[in-house]
Amino acid sequence: MLSFLIYEGKVAAALLVFYLFYRFLLKKETFHRFNRVVLVGTAVLSFLLPFCIITIHKSMEMPSESNLEVVDLGEETTVVQGLSAGALEGAAPWWPTALAVLFFVGVAFVLVRVGVSILSLARIIRRGKCVREEDGVKIVVSARDIDPFSWMRYIVLSQKDWEASPSSILVHEKAHIAYRHSAELLLVDILSALQWFNPAIWMLRADLKELHEYEADDAVLRSGANLKEYQYLLIRKAVGKSGYSVANSFNHSILKNRITMMSKSKSSAVRGLRVLYVLPLVGICLASNAQTVIDYKGSNNPQTNYYASPTEIILTVIQDGDHADYLVKGEEVSLEKLGQKVLEARGDDASAFVSIVAETDVKTLVIEDVKEELRKVGVLKVQYTCFPNVKVQRRLNPAGSEKTREEFMQTAQKGDVQIWINSLGKLLYADGKYTSVSQDDLFARAKQDIEKNNGIAFYFVVDGYSPYGAYSAALQSVYYAYKSVREDLAMNTYGKPYDLLEDGQQDELLKKCRAKIYDYIGVAGRH
Repeated sequence: MLSFLIYEGKVAAALLVFYLFYRFLLKKETFHRFNRVVLVGTAVLSFLLPFCIITIHKSMEMPSESNLEVVDLGEETTVVQGLSAGALEGAAPWWPTALAVLFFVGVAFVLVRVGVSILSLARIIRRGKCVREEDGVKIVVSARDIDPFSWMRYIVLSQKDWEASPSSILVHEKAHIAYRHSAELLLVDILSALQWFNPAIWMLRADLKELHEYEADDAVLRSGANLKEYQYLLIRKAVGKSGYSVANSFNHSILKNRITMMSKSKSSAVRGLRVLYVLPLVGICLASNAQTVIDYKGSNNPQTNYYASPTEIILTVIQDGDHADYLVKGEEVSLEKLGQKVLEARGDDASAFVSIVAETDVKTLVIEDVKEELRKVGVLKVQYTCFPNVKVQRRLNPAGSEKTREEFMQTAQKGDVQIWINSLGKLLYADGKYTSVSQDDLFARAKQDIEKNNGIAFYFVVDGYSPYGAYSAALQSVYYAYKSVREDLAMNTYGKPYDLLEDGQQDELLKKCRAKIYDYIGVAGRH
């Protein structure tokens, strides 16, 4: 839900920027049809741009085995089975849900308002006398005293206006129909419902209706109507309004602007080039939405690119959609026979440990299935490798040590940090307040909190469907944040890196720089 609200915010920002540039550069020009295309086009474009994500790939050489660092994060604390798919979201802060409820209430209100307007128009059309014109336009003569308006293929006139039969009114309303102004307004009304909180969409809608009137007025004048007589007609008919938001009314509150526009000289075609402002704005939007992906050379196939030491049993996990393949030392094996295959590969070598090697898009749920099979046969020493520059070494808890989510979170103390990872790999960082952070931001945030709070604990709460790579990267970020603080403290205290300190110095330093990591994997939807 938070991702959807962020999307709506991006749409609102793009829409506001596009509209402001239109208002300052094109609004006063006489390119009525062109301006319509610009307004509607940029409105639709604002909703599409957040989906256009430019991915920038950067290559990085995979380090040699001798340079790989083993990260020991201590014993694994909790793996809880049977968590419902929405449990993670249910523990999230209340404000995204409150904002979402408020947003959809606004959407519903606007859509209901549009629906009521359409139903009112349909009632008037159904109760009036219909006269079909040769060009397919249907003229509805209503007994009600209403101002002329058009909607879709219908023109609605009062009995008085029908008997007077002013040709200028019919030409005006037929122009609305020919240019499909009603359909355009309906589209903008739907977009307005999705951006009801954004003043820009309502100003854009008002300007669009204004352009519709300009265009219809221009059609009347091109039909041969006298300018002054037509302007007098507008003034005489300006007493009331139709009152239906989705209709194009002959009377409109922008009468002064319409009369001014009729008398205005046509804008030169060169001034239309101002629309090119859209290009740099689109470029800025795309650039702000770009993301960088690091491609590790030689790491596309973890099975063939990972070097195993003599005491390692390589267990490769490859996920394709909802299906996962498991390979032990390159031999494919089913999940049910995984544990027994690992035991056979280990043989009598008690020092051997399992290296679970997986690509970054493998779901955490799949890794949990692997760990569960290893627990069943008593294999507890594992090492995870997701990103090629770091190994994360853990010891699995034996079966039967699961806790509930509530029990797990009750162990957190004041000042500790919760890091939530959802099924999209998005991170929520809670250190007194909830903040959405990127993987790049996580290192800085964790380092800052470690510096402020000696002995701080980081509680990872992970959805079973979250990408294993996001979880692994988050673990690494927190570890390197701790290591960075430790190195800074070593240099400031002893003037030497931590690894060069004597044992006693290291012990003293670790008393001043401590951090713990716990994790709770919510496993849902096991098949």
